[in-house]
Amino acid sequence: MQNKKIQKIIQSTVGVLIAILLIFSQLKLPVLDTMTDTHFQKAITKAGVAYATCRVLNASVSIVQNSSLQLEPAGVGISLAVGQALDPIDDMTERLSDVLVTAITSLGIQKLAYEICISIVPPILSILLLLASILLWFENERLRSLQKTVSRFILLIIIARFCLPISSVADEYLYKHFFANQISEANQALAVGSAELDKLKEISLPQIDGVLGTIENSASFLKQKTSQFKNALVATVSNMGGIIENLLKLTFLYAGIFLIQVIILPLLSFWLLVKAANALFYIDNPVIIHHSAISK
Repeated sequence: MQNKKIQKIIQSTVGVLIAILLIFSQLKLPVLDTMTDTHFQKAITKAGVAYATCRVLNASVSIVQNSSLQLEPAGVGISLAVGQALDPIDDMTERLSDVLVTAITSLGIQKLAYEICISIVPPILSILLLLASILLWFENERLRSLQKTVSRFILLIIIARFCLPISSVADEYLYKHFFANQISEANQALAVGSAELDKLKEISLPQIDGVLGTIENSASFLKQKTSQFKNALVATVSNMGGIIENLLKLTFLYAGIFLIQVIILPLLSFWLLVKAANALFYIDNPVIIHHSAISK
């Protein structure tokens, strides 16, 4: 009897001390939370850089598609317009941009949920620990049952607290070992294949030097720039297959990352939570909820 009382004193004291500690501090996991913070920062930064690169390429294509060289020396109009040969590249950059925006948004939501979890878990745990420490002293059967239920909720919250950090660590591992090299290779190949697009934008009007001077400068300018423009456009069109292939590859890779981050890992975490809840509360909640047949 005396040993049981001493055990209750120790458990209650430890529970109260931990609850007080949680009230005045956040429940930070030194290694796991640091890795999680680093993962979110790196993932959002990488996706943002990829999106910026994609938008630059899209802007280059759009400028080239909609551009025309207008010269009006001495009232004579000359126009050099660009065709729509780059439409496939423009379409693929738009698709990749949509995937990247979705991935960045999902990462932002996960990071926000993670930060909210860090903020609200300590006070909730402290309240439950204080309640469990008080209920520990009562011999009433109902109150003892309530104390066990509170203890199980404490364990369940702790498990839930670990889910997102562990999920992010798993995501980081998968990205590093299965996606990083392929994304890097596709980005490098895309940069080489689309390098000629920069030349298509390097068009500046000739200097104005009187009527005759402007006409002479315009003629020389047209000859030089038309040749450059044609060579750059031909080179870009010839590389179009490689550019589209790398854009498709990047789209598939980032779509795969998005599916893992938003669907597979959260569902796996949910499955673990349901299994943990079933084990703690001695219940049998289904992991997959089936639609019940509607009888007429």
